[in-house]
Amino acid sequence: MNSPDKCATALLAIFVSVTASFAGESFAHGQQPALAVASISDETPAHEKYGPAAALQFARNYRGEVFKPNTLHCYPDALGVPFGDCENIIPMTAVLWTPAQMRADFERRMNSLPAHERKKGIIVVLKTERCSTKALRACTVTTAALEKRSTPLAAEFAIYGLLLKPRDNDHPAGSLIIETGLDAWKNDAAGKYDFKQGPGATLVFLNPADGTILDQTDAVALSLFEREFIRNTGTTPRLHTLLEKILAQIQTNTSPAPLPRPTTEG
Repeated sequence: MNSPDKCATALLAIFVSVTASFAGESFAHGQQPALAVASISDETPAHEKYGPAAALQFARNYRGEVFKPNTLHCYPDALGVPFGDCENIIPMTAVLWTPAQMRADFERRMNSLPAHERKKGIIVVLKTERCSTKALRACTVTTAALEKRSTPLAAEFAIYGLLLKPRDNDHPAGSLIIETGLDAWKNDAAGKYDFKQGPGATLVFLNPADGTILDQTDAVALSLFEREFIRNTGTTPRLHTLLEKILAQIQTNTSPAPLPRPTTEG
């Protein structure tokens, strides 16, 4: 008759074998087991987890299986970066999308933290990942830059994100009723934050004191598209400059000067 120790050893061996098989199948389909991701994330040193190099690598990881150079693959086949895969971007919901709701959520979160860990501002990011495998890849780059803190100032903000269906010809913003059922609120969110299809993600900055909109811009205006991202080796100088101005505005209640819009040609 088998001893209890031998039975336990046999059961453990079966569990390890089944777990390894499941993990191998997940990776074969481009999926990463949640436990493995959490383990790697927890153990990665901060200087490797964040910064320009980490942001570049993060963006590269989300081209999707349909990627072909110089070929357009649009939503929903293009993978992009789901906000659920991000540690530092909070997905917006039907009860967490208005400035007032996010301000209240921000206050609740900050009150639970020590004073030295509290954020100073709020960023709202709206995107479609319409063509995340196209050359511009502005939504993907924007997400990577904020999630992996290509500028350390990104860590000073609580970031809330919303993934929308593509909103071509949505004029005025929010008038195209393409989100239905439980997602119908997303049409209102697109209108509230004046989301425009085309220049990449929309970024809106809220004053955490009262929820008012301090400024609004987009990925192209901040040079958050792949060519510039690679050219700058993952640094985002225009985003850094704007975040400096937003932080100063929160402290002094003065409006930052608008940044000149760069060209994407050449």
